[in-house]
Amino acid sequence: MTGPLGQIALLAAKDLRIEARGRQTIGLVVMLGVLIIVVLGMGLGAGRPVSGFSATAILWVAYLFGGVLCFEKTMAVERSDDALAGLLIAPIDRGVIYAAKLITNLVLMIALAIVVTPVAIVLFRFDLSAHPIGFIVVMILGMTGFAAVGTLFAAAVSSSRLQGGLLAMLVFPLTLPVVVISTQMMRRLFEQGEAIHGAGLATLIAFDTIFLVVSWLVFELVLEP
Repeated sequence: MTGPLGQIALLAAKDLRIEARGRQTIGLVVMLGVLIIVVLGMGLGAGRPVSGFSATAILWVAYLFGGVLCFEKTMAVERSDDALAGLLIAPIDRGVIYAAKLITNLVLMIALAIVVTPVAIVLFRFDLSAHPIGFIVVMILGMTGFAAVGTLFAAAVSSSRLQGGLLAMLVFPLTLPVVVISTQMMRRLFEQGEAIHGAGLATLIAFDTIFLVVSWLVFELVLEP
């Protein structure tokens, strides 16, 4: 038996292979994200340049709803055909299952961002060329905290009939600080030209760390066959 890191890699690779063969989750997520951006673009006036704050907020709307769909679908894979029951009786720590699902969700969310962000750039004339690295760093940190909480609660509510609606109601309020902090950092970065350092970055990393540690510890308690 491989070590924990090897087990995480194997489980994450398994989930990604399933997705690569079916392409159901990423297809739905991308369609939802693009639809959200297009609808907001039509409402706000496509082709009009927007500020860094507004553009980041719009992108977060697509990331949030797309992410919830990712969390729900990746956990549903384990619920089908009692695959989760097989994982639970395997000689692996349940934290390994959490880490593998978290990695899978992050990969899918990054894939969503890769498709949706250019659409927003075209519709809203959002210029990323000034600070592309800063945008990527802040968004990945924000997505990590969001995915940490979403993966935990997806396991908790996956057996519920409410599922998606309940998951969104649980995850959105808890991850609101991450969204607010990352959006404020984007405003300072693109509108005021400030570098991404100091209290904002430290706070974002702190929230990510707390979410990751607490979710990893609690995952075993909420996971049910």
